[in-house]
Amino acid sequence: MNEKNLNVFIDLGSSKVRMGVFDIETSKNLFFLEKDCISNFSLKNFNIKSSNEAITSLVKSAEKKVDKHINSINLMIDTPDMFSIDISIKKNSDFKKNPKNDIHTLLQDAKNLVQKNYFDQKIVHMIVKKFVFDGKEFFDNISQEINYNSLIIELKFICLPNIVWKNLQDSFISNHLTIDNLYCSSYIRSKNYNSIFDSFNKKIFLDIGYRKSSITVYEGTRILYFNTLAVGGRHITNDISILLKLSLDQAEYLKKNLNQSETTFNNKFSESQKDLSNLSNQVIFARVDEIIKLNLADEYFNAFFQNKDNCILIFIGDGSKILNKNSIYLEEKFDFFSEISFFEENTTSICESGFNFSKSGNSQEVGFLPKKQKNKGFFEKFFHFFN
Repeated sequence: MNEKNLNVFIDLGSSKVRMGVFDIETSKNLFFLEKDCISNFSLKNFNIKSSNEAITSLVKSAEKKVDKHINSINLMIDTPDMFSIDISIKKNSDFKKNPKNDIHTLLQDAKNLVQKNYFDQKIVHMIVKKFVFDGKEFFDNISQEINYNSLIIELKFICLPNIVWKNLQDSFISNHLTIDNLYCSSYIRSKNYNSIFDSFNKKIFLDIGYRKSSITVYEGTRILYFNTLAVGGRHITNDISILLKLSLDQAEYLKKNLNQSETTFNNKFSESQKDLSNLSNQVIFARVDEIIKLNLADEYFNAFFQNKDNCILIFIGDGSKILNKNSIYLEEKFDFFSEISFFEENTTSICESGFNFSKSGNSQEVGFLPKKQKNKGFFEKFFHFFN
């Protein structure tokens, strides 16, 4: 098989590395596998030695499976330092009908503005939230002629520190791999799962990872909000370890088994199973409550959810698995959720999220021209100068 026909995705997490290989022409998945690792992607403590070893093993297994050498990959990652920027940019014009040139200019100006003011950051995603022509809002690509005097474009940028990006590139180069495209994992996964919850108008995806948590908010198919917190499953383990005076390994074992209907603890625990479970649950609920409060307790959400119109909270990520068999109790001010759901992910669904994102066209996304040519959406076709 020709390597040009392959699309390889690596989801690089702090506790797991997942890899998926797809046939571009047929969209057939050819290989899925994951490896455990312990890594740190933070700006102050970057260390992915364990991940490098896992990636080497995964690539060798994939090459054997597809009988082709792999030189490049698409990287999906979340880091505690990843963040979003929302800007609104305006252009006044004489009475016009065709907005393409103005859209082109504003998008370029917006990107330049972010790069100038956040010169130490790499733009990972540039997303159009909406167009406003003379006060009238449009949420889809503009293909028709519109009479207007002013145009406003509202955009969201998801960014990653340049130092982290360079460290990632260097690490993959050491594995003889180049990174074709960089994606925010929690964003593109939530985007892929969004259609599963079409019966809900507003959807909040809370991705609890090993060292971080990310929240992504959609209204219909449109992303409205994204944020990352440096609080994750590892912090819950640390809390249990300190409170119950257990080693980190013991605390992790206890945490992972709390969602089992019948849990048996061996003699290495000094307290009763019931006491351990109750105390650990209190720690877990306190941390989850903290994550929800930090993300939802602001004026934006109070205004956004004031109508309480068919909204769902969806937990994803390995860190949320401990909540499956437990109840989540929210404060009264967060009672705008019609339902709370736990979406079970696996290596297949995670890597397929990346592949589906790459071939979907992504009408909201302003595309950065990839090294490998793929099917392009409107913005990718029109704004290829962003390369």
